[in-house]
Amino acid sequence: MTSRARLWLPWLLCATACSSTPPRRIYVLTPPIDWAAQPTMTPSSPGNLLATKQHLEVRRILVPDYLDTTDILMRSGSNEVKASTTGRWGERLSLGLAQAVGADMALRMPQYSIVQDAYSSNTQRQLRITITALDLWQNGRCVLSAHWSIVDQDSSLPVTSGSGTFDSPNTGGTTTVTDASLVEAVGRTLGKLVDSIVSDAQASPGRAERHDGSTISTAD
Repeated sequence: MTSRARLWLPWLLCATACSSTPPRRIYVLTPPIDWAAQPTMTPSSPGNLLATKQHLEVRRILVPDYLDTTDILMRSGSNEVKASTTGRWGERLSLGLAQAVGADMALRMPQYSIVQDAYSSNTQRQLRITITALDLWQNGRCVLSAHWSIVDQDSSLPVTSGSGTFDSPNTGGTTTVTDASLVEAVGRTLGKLVDSIVSDAQASPGRAERHDGSTISTAD
């Protein structure tokens, strides 16, 4: 082997190893649409052109800056996190969480028309969520802390608010934790957060929309 070949050999080996690394898998928190479960659309009658449902806008969820990335970040110590080398989020985490919360609430609260941040200008209420911690551990555990409020757009006052910490342990029963299992853990923990929000929203006084577009309290 010539000296020139010996010089290039490490570079060639490195290039070969790098090219054989599979691309990271992409994960989202929202399931695919089940078209069979979608309600049949019927035309509105001329006398009922205005929606009777309240519009609840799910605002973009606030998360700590270091989490608002497409990396799947795991805790590896008290003050250290590391990104998965085999998987990533399909969108920034703050957007993915808001999409998942909106989809979940649309299923659980059919009395509301759920809209996403900036998708509608005709909203009566806003759901605002701030996540203060979202820790994914290498053993598959997910811990989420958050506080939330549902704000009436007319008065700009909170209709209801709350906070809590939610925990989902590894349910796989194995010591091997995959990106898919971490994504599932986030989904389960987020579901527990939505449980609390829905419970608060259903317990708060409602507002029914008149056909002229004004609103009245259903408690009257």
